[in-house]
Amino acid sequence: MAYGYAYSILGDFHLAEDAAQEAFIDAYRCLASLREPAAFPGWFRRIVLKHCDRLTRGGRLPTVPLDHAATTAGREPEPAAEAENREMRAKVLDAIRCLPENERAVTTLFYINGYSQRDISDFLEVPVTTVKNRLNASRQRLRERMITMVADELKRHPLSPEFPQHIRRLLELPRPLDIEKHPVRELWDAFRSCFADAEVVELDEICPSSASLLDPTMTRFVYRVDESRILRPELTSQLLAHWVGTGGGARTLITCGRVFRADHHPTETRLSVFHQCELFSAREERVELADLDALVKEAAAALLPGLEFLPDGPCAYPPVSEGRYYGSPWRGRELHMAGGGVFNDECVRKGNLAPERCGAMGFAFGLERTAQIRHDLDDVRTLWQPPYVLTK
Repeated sequence: MAYGYAYSILGDFHLAEDAAQEAFIDAYRCLASLREPAAFPGWFRRIVLKHCDRLTRGGRLPTVPLDHAATTAGREPEPAAEAENREMRAKVLDAIRCLPENERAVTTLFYINGYSQRDISDFLEVPVTTVKNRLNASRQRLRERMITMVADELKRHPLSPEFPQHIRRLLELPRPLDIEKHPVRELWDAFRSCFADAEVVELDEICPSSASLLDPTMTRFVYRVDESRILRPELTSQLLAHWVGTGGGARTLITCGRVFRADHHPTETRLSVFHQCELFSAREERVELADLDALVKEAAAALLPGLEFLPDGPCAYPPVSEGRYYGSPWRGRELHMAGGGVFNDECVRKGNLAPERCGAMGFAFGLERTAQIRHDLDDVRTLWQPPYVLTK
């Protein structure tokens, strides 16, 4: 946390490391002067701030460790790709640096360092509600800035001409998540607010066919980009892969995006391209379907306030030991809008957790169908037609 806080002030990873190291030494030497142990986080933060101020006033030039000069060639990405990645990272970090100071600190600690809002509250000596408000404000600023940046990047790098024509048409469909006041975007915003402490994960729409599907029965329903890539038909596989690939552990992840189903023929209640928002929660305790029900109902209360939302039949999926669908009455029939389950022991074990005392669960909502029920739309396809924003 000291390192992340120092970076939010200094904007330099190496200087932040120096400041954190000096702060720990200083705190160790002065620990006897701390009379109230519960005040340690704020007391320590002021020490970090002091050393950041010292480095800022010193005007030191950015430095890198000496051993960087001894790196071996051959393992780095292709120079052009590395340059592009470096440019993108620089833009993201620049966007964070442009935030107001109080928003920059909570954003760095929450998203880069992964601390809870309660931990940040103690460290910054502000109420948890203040931390939450600053995070929400910074998300809005970053979202507006990054959407503009991504739009500019897409104009600079249009879809490759070798993409099959039908794939190009699918990828060039409207992106409701980028449209202000679109019902799908409003539902995603409500979902994120409902699970404000969760880590938000961005995932690619094009993914490797060899490692993208946990359910082999779905392979015949996918859109193939080429021999090695497909358009994702669901988000769970990617979200689990991200969780395992970033160290697993007890944490909660959420994501949202378009999915593509070649087996779906559009109707008034179903689309072949639609949005899913998904939550995955790994915990240092065993979980059951009752725990999943509680999470889904919490989300449903935010997405469909005042409407009945109930479990509706079992849901089978390879990494899930037991699961179920969820739906709501609509015009005299039941519509499925969500499905989820408790993940099996093998999945939990891959995330560096002991299945005998830990557990994981997750669920996904179809946002177009949820919007159809919330706004009582005759045809879900109207959500993908201009002007995209509902006027009634």
